[in-house]
Amino acid sequence: MVLTGTDLATQWREHIDQVTAAADHGFGFFSVGTHFAVHPFQYFNIYPWLARLTAAAPDLTVVSSVVLVPLANPLEVAEQVATLDVLSGGRFRFGCGLGYRPVEFDMFETSLRHRAARFTEALEVMRRLWTEDTVTHHGRFFHLDEVRPGVRPVQDPHPPVWIATNSEPATRRAATVGDAPFWSPFLGGEALRRHHELHERTRREHGRPAPAEVPIAREFSIGRTRAQAIEDGRAGMIRKWEVYAEHGLQGSLSEKDKQLTGDFEEMARETFVLGDPGECAEEIARYGEEFGITHMKLRVQYPGMPHDKVMERIALTGAVIERLR
Repeated sequence: MVLTGTDLATQWREHIDQVTAAADHGFGFFSVGTHFAVHPFQYFNIYPWLARLTAAAPDLTVVSSVVLVPLANPLEVAEQVATLDVLSGGRFRFGCGLGYRPVEFDMFETSLRHRAARFTEALEVMRRLWTEDTVTHHGRFFHLDEVRPGVRPVQDPHPPVWIATNSEPATRRAATVGDAPFWSPFLGGEALRRHHELHERTRREHGRPAPAEVPIAREFSIGRTRAQAIEDGRAGMIRKWEVYAEHGLQGSLSEKDKQLTGDFEEMARETFVLGDPGECAEEIARYGEEFGITHMKLRVQYPGMPHDKVMERIALTGAVIERLR
């Protein structure tokens, strides 16, 4: 995600450098998400972007974070996911969610009102396309007659499905039809604890196993000192939240879960990993101890941040990873 007017050819080369550096510094995965028409930002299309980055860092796990399933045809998504799983050698994680921006649903000629139902039906169809030779399906939104998928995933039965969770219905959905909840960066401490308990209770009620992986996204800023981390991250984070608010994210969160306040200090207390390498390592370890987190998505680049600063932050994060080991 970069500011409009950025030279995308240069940005692309920098992304390759950044992912390669992340692999060299011990990162376990990289992730790319989906959005369309995100002015004032620019954003590459997820599938070729992930494929190219996979070639640049062939040892890293690859995560979509997240594919907006209600906007798409499940046959297309199933084959894109299977293709990425093959290209990555079975290292793909399918992060997916509903979406919240009315403009995207209008452009794709569907409705926010139907997004949860479309998501659930599409995921059912995709699982069948990944595991069955021929699929016939006649549902509320999608119809397939004896469809034979053109590509199958490497992983058996398919890549793990991480479902983005920003609300209680999403947490229940992750517990009943997902392989893992993908905890939102906007769930603060008490909200995250409540959602974690809801997920555990719901999956047990449905007789589903505990997730093998538990991912979370956190806002992140690291520096040689805490003061540097705050200085480097503040402007980019605040600009990103302002745009998210303009795009309607706040309206997709329940009142008791809202953390998109715009107050840097308040949000830092609740939802950030921020500080020097030692402080960041302690905070990350706490998430593992309290919530069983196995994968943490940390944003090393914010809008307007220069490439050399991003590379410095990647190296500092490598020091965090070494401490955790």
